[in-house]
Amino acid sequence: MNMTEKPKCRVNFWFEWGPPAYLWTADAYAIDQLGIGPLQDRLPLSDELRKRGEKLSDWFQGSLNWDYPPDPGPWRQEECERFKIAARAFFADLQQEIGAQYDLIYCQAEPDEDPDLDEYLKDPLNFRRSKS
Repeated sequence: MNMTEKPKCRVNFWFEWGPPAYLWTADAYAIDQLGIGPLQDRLPLSDELRKRGEKLSDWFQGSLNWDYPPDPGPWRQEECERFKIAARAFFADLQQEIGAQYDLIYCQAEPDEDPDLDEYLKDPLNFRRSKS
């Protein structure tokens, strides 16, 4: 970066539980420039990309056991893999669209099928995690 170039804001990418939220400030400079909280409504995203982000966020919500979050979520490995691919593709498209203006960082925790899912499904009310 030369002396006349403005530094890029660092922006983290991950889906959060609750309302659609997937872009977040990553450092003090970004907070000074963009504020705090979800950023996707404050950044210059195309309508198409914004809608894809909302759909992916809605899909991600389905990975959590909303009745009791510490218990296994309902996703089998196949769905976990589909989500990972879709999230990575979405991130690549974000980089293509706004990566010249922002330093985007992939922080999405990638889901895997919970090893206790089968036991949980046998008897959700009496389920206890294995002690491994």
